[in-house]
Amino acid sequence: MGSMQVQPDTVDSGGREPAAASRRGRLRHAVLGDGPIVPLSVAHGLAGAADAFVSISLAGSLFFNVSPDASRRQVLLYLLVTMAPLAVLAPLVGPAVDRFRRWQRYVAATFYVLRAASCLALVSFLLDIAFYPLALALLIASKASGVVKQTLVQSLVDDPDELVATNARLARFASITAAVGAGLAAGLLQVGGPEWTLRVATVLFALAAYVILRIRPGAAIELASDDVEYAETHLPVVFVGSLGMMAIRAAVGFFLFTLAFTLRRDSQPAFIYGLAGGCYGAGAFVGHSITGILRHRFREQQLIALAIAAPAAFTAVGVLGVSTPLLMVIAAMVGLSTTLGRNAFDSLLQRRAPEALLGRAGARYETRFQLAWVLGGAVATPITLAPEVSMMVLSAIYVPGLLVFEKALRDVRHFEETDSDALAGARERLVHARQAWEAREFRTAIVDASAAADLAQTVFGPFRDRAARVMLDDLRRSAIDPAVDVDREDAVHAIETARSLIDEMPSAVDEPG
Repeated sequence: MGSMQVQPDTVDSGGREPAAASRRGRLRHAVLGDGPIVPLSVAHGLAGAADAFVSISLAGSLFFNVSPDASRRQVLLYLLVTMAPLAVLAPLVGPAVDRFRRWQRYVAATFYVLRAASCLALVSFLLDIAFYPLALALLIASKASGVVKQTLVQSLVDDPDELVATNARLARFASITAAVGAGLAAGLLQVGGPEWTLRVATVLFALAAYVILRIRPGAAIELASDDVEYAETHLPVVFVGSLGMMAIRAAVGFFLFTLAFTLRRDSQPAFIYGLAGGCYGAGAFVGHSITGILRHRFREQQLIALAIAAPAAFTAVGVLGVSTPLLMVIAAMVGLSTTLGRNAFDSLLQRRAPEALLGRAGARYETRFQLAWVLGGAVATPITLAPEVSMMVLSAIYVPGLLVFEKALRDVRHFEETDSDALAGARERLVHARQAWEAREFRTAIVDASAAADLAQTVFGPFRDRAARVMLDDLRRSAIDPAVDVDREDAVHAIETARSLIDEMPSAVDEPG
């Protein structure tokens, strides 16, 4: 018996794929994705773990090892530093990411290397004045990495309907690695101190830089005009979605800092901090996991509304009284809100932004979201509030935010619909396309025709005729690429295709749910 080698998972007389290999393939797809997205997933996961090591290190040195009053001053100064990247993210980083799209993987690797170097330098300057410039460099590189990740996803994912699932998969894997990293970092912090957690973060960022270089870039896309980018990324539905995300981010900033100082004021044991952080992380993970499922039933803007409503229901209850279990539930709901809303908005922007200009569009919106987060944290840090009052402030962010968001969505529908024709906004854009064609502005005509289809799709959901939609997207890419010639026939084809798609709606549309 000892000499027999039975391998039931690798033997299949019918020639079918072994069951174990099939399971491993499904697991790999669920965790990392397939094809060119895998190196991005791995690099993003390594960076997530590295960020966890950095966060634990800073928490151990910047927050917990000083008095509460001193920690408030340190945190306020840190929040002030976090606003500095906003001055360079939109005007400098975004356009630079777009301009070097041909070398995206090298740009991504450069930012990872910068983050590694900043961590290594921080080892010598914790709680020193030089800490803040280094923290600033780390923050700028972190935000820039997020912008590059957005552009890479858009270029590596062919099917727009897979954007939500891909964003969620990347974030879900990063949350797993961050949770593992946080646990390891907490143990290392007790044994070796914050310096060793920063050294490990340095190694992880360096590994992420190495892995990201294994991405094989697609065809290069040249820059398009600013008016094309503005028209595509400031469609009402995108702008309204950004308003919802700003409310979510402001609430997250306020909650995280008010939770930390409330627990310190009440002298809660250390495990309560860990439990609250664990609940927040669990909620965030659930948000990543259910985003793709919910997207089959709801549009992105509806997911953002759900992300605002979920924590609002519990913070409203918290106004009447806050117990530790309720606080943990609220932490989980805030985590879920953050990830659900962010995945939905990223997909919305990736659908709308021209491929060559996603960097600057992503940087612009990230600047607004980061500012909202900083303002929320800045409100919570200098004052001491009772837990019930904190819940009241959170409700004052979520509930009015949800009402404003829903009203704005109704205004968007009114903009895109009339009583006589639900597709008036799209048809008006088609008129603009026709006028551009008559003026022999063929590139503008193609972009306007594609935008008309975008407007219609925003109202009713994806078209059944996916081939026509893909063809229209290909024509738009050609139109915004100065190296590609487009002519009168291309413009006519784009206008006629968009018209045929719009004229068949709503009967030719897959309604969500």
